Amino acid sequence: MSLQTEKQKKSGLRWAGVVLLALFAFPMVLTALIPIVGQRDESVQENRTLKKLPAWTAQGFLSGAFQDDLEDALIDQLPLGEPVKGAVLDAKNGLLKTQQQLLFALRPDLKSNYSLIADGYYHYAGDAHRIVEMPKAYDAAHLEALAASFRGLPDVKIYFIENSRTVDFDHPAEENEALRQTLAAFAPAAWDVFPVEDYESYCRDFYQTDHHWNCEGSYEGYQAVYRLLHGTEEGMIPAGDTVGTDAVFQGSYARQTHDLCADETFAFKTFDLPKFTTEINGRRRAYGNTAMYARGKYPTDSLANHYANCFGGDFGQIIYDFGTEGKGKLLLVASSYSNPINALIAAGYDQTYVVDLRYYQEWAGKPFDPVSYCEENGIGTVLLLGDVNLFFVDGPEEGGE
Repeated sequence: MSLQTEKQKKSGLRWAGVVLLALFAFPMVLTALIPIVGQRDESVQENRTLKKLPAWTAQGFLSGAFQDDLEDALIDQLPLGEPVKGAVLDAKNGLLKTQQQLLFALRPDLKSNYSLIADGYYHYAGDAHRIVEMPKAYDAAHLEALAASFRGLPDVKIYFIENSRTVDFDHPAEENEALRQTLAAFAPAAWDVFPVEDYESYCRDFYQTDHHWNCEGSYEGYQAVYRLLHGTEEGMIPAGDTVGTDAVFQGSYARQTHDLCADETFAFKTFDLPKFTTEINGRRRAYGNTAMYARGKYPTDSLANHYANCFGGDFGQIIYDFGTEGKGKLLLVASSYSNPINALIAAGYDQTYVVDLRYYQEWAGKPFDPVSYCEENGIGTVLLLGDVNLFFVDGPEEGGE
């Protein structure tokens, strides 16, 4: 072997060593930066709460829980993690769309009005400014377990919200099996449905790129809920002005797919409510930021979650107290669909206890027992409000829903 070849070999080995060292050192450097740059609370891209670095305990270390929590936290908190996840998501979505195009080219008979843009998300009928889901199969066993936990209560009412998760816009007139099973399983004293008759009605009542109902849909829902609870329209809170903003609302679907296709601006309604207090997870403080939005003070980031920022986020327990007597107490078991109308519903009662089953146990340190909870708090009426995920999905679907 020549001297030149030997030098080249040694140089190559040195560079290989440098590259390997860099590969090992880079994650360690990023990990060391976490305490400096701070830990993030929420992933805008994934629309969920991020894991934080766990506190070390001997019990946690011996059981392996500490190691598992640390691994999850490092994945969530490493600097540059969001851009890397975004790049991976973009590549995955591109591959999925290519696969669908090839499938339709080979089997034109399978083509539908749903155009895939990411795993589980679609444009419908060429509507490039709106993202929808498609009806899926959900866990009937979870529904039965949930129904059983409420059967010991005398006055249970249901308000079921239809959306793209349960309505096939290609066949909107077909019976909604998920809805039928939900109502039959609970056999409630009363129930009602927020209907989605077709794609046009869905577009009217829901955000372009978010699974939640918009300010028109949520107020329509409130009026139906009030009639369901009270059997009358007397005492219903009338809507005030509709306040618009100049913020384009890219909702959870846009954040999860990187398809920032919305062109609608965020808006909300104002209401003249009696004075009340709120207690959130045991602390007395205000819920939501509608007053700030009304003053034009709101985030301007293109991916800001205006629904949660304006109306309030998701918590294990929120207690509304209107300081009245004689109206009774309500337990509202709901997902984030209730956030814009919590106070409106609560105004019909002395106290209203809003419980989100996805987060109650983590906050309270014990599972939610509806019968005991109502007995302990003197609650006479229960309302379950949400879409199919409330009744069929066990555990958090997505943070900040």
